[in-house]
Amino acid sequence: MAAKIILHVGVQKSGTTFLQQVLQANAEALAGAGVRYPVLPDWARGKRTVANHEWASYGLLGAEFPWVSHDRAADETSSWLTLLDDVRSTPGTVLLSAEALSVIRTPAIHHLLDALAVDDVEVVVTARGLGRTLPSLWQQHIRNGRTVSFETYLASLAAQREKGRDYIETDPSAHLWRAFGLGDLARRWSDAGAARVRIVTTPGTPPHLLWQRFAEAIGLPAFAESAVLPGDQAHTGLTAPETLVLSSMNAAIRRTAWSGQNADWVRQVVTARFQSRPERGARAVLPPEWRPRLAEWTEKDLAALQETPAQVVGDLNDLRYEPSTETTSAPTPEETAQAGAEAAIALAEIALQETLVQRNIRRLRHRLTP
Repeated sequence: MAAKIILHVGVQKSGTTFLQQVLQANAEALAGAGVRYPVLPDWARGKRTVANHEWASYGLLGAEFPWVSHDRAADETSSWLTLLDDVRSTPGTVLLSAEALSVIRTPAIHHLLDALAVDDVEVVVTARGLGRTLPSLWQQHIRNGRTVSFETYLASLAAQREKGRDYIETDPSAHLWRAFGLGDLARRWSDAGAARVRIVTTPGTPPHLLWQRFAEAIGLPAFAESAVLPGDQAHTGLTAPETLVLSSMNAAIRRTAWSGQNADWVRQVVTARFQSRPERGARAVLPPEWRPRLAEWTEKDLAALQETPAQVVGDLNDLRYEPSTETTSAPTPEETAQAGAEAAIALAEIALQETLVQRNIRRLRHRLTP
């Protein structure tokens, strides 16, 4: 049975996938250093690109996650049981990583800790400043097929936040603020029984600095220098003009009779084209009228964090937001038009390739027909 468990609980857009790639690539070396990172036999199924323990957590906590249906949770029960067997058969320290655990409510935390049945549980939270996180979340929202404007997206989050702590702590739909309200997140886990909570600040660049901080947080600072790091960045987001184009495409797609699978395929083709071009336009940034409010949110959250027993690993200033540092302007019509042209070219290339194949098939059939 594991003597200690380290739970890495995200949060979204804080370099979680990058860290999971490092952990998976160095799983054997980590085990040699006394920390097991379980790579489950079925980790590559579905759309996953890296081994983690998120889907296994669905099998235990199920509909605690608003996006997980009862059927999906039932399908993941075997994954959870496999992971639990791994934990029970491993002496020493086991490291589990699932950013979805950052959104779970207090009863679900107790359920998880009871199921793991290990007295010494440490929680490591990787966190990124809201000034970079919210634009990234919005463009991910668009990549998932939505059409909401950034202003409307921010207004919906503000409305949730204004309902207060009790609402955020209990309502399933308030999962985003359960994760990004770092003070309450740290206190939630501490009060539920975690022996230690550490907040690792995400510097953005260079990525190896995040890994060094994470290695320190899990008690292996010396291991950081010898670990193999992935050569490519885990995720490349969309720029502001690309997000606007994709949002308009999503609206147009909704007016068609396409299946969800076909719509996803179109978005993937267009997104891949966007990410391959050298001149992509500026990143999405907060609208000017929202910047003072975000700065206020950030300072309140950091003050609440400093009142908890959580240890900060890294620089707390990485999480601050200063509106005066925003120098990026809104995308120009020319940048948006260029992104639209790239999307059209991406889909045209696919269509032309299929047409060429069809022509060659017809020619071959004609030659083979007596």
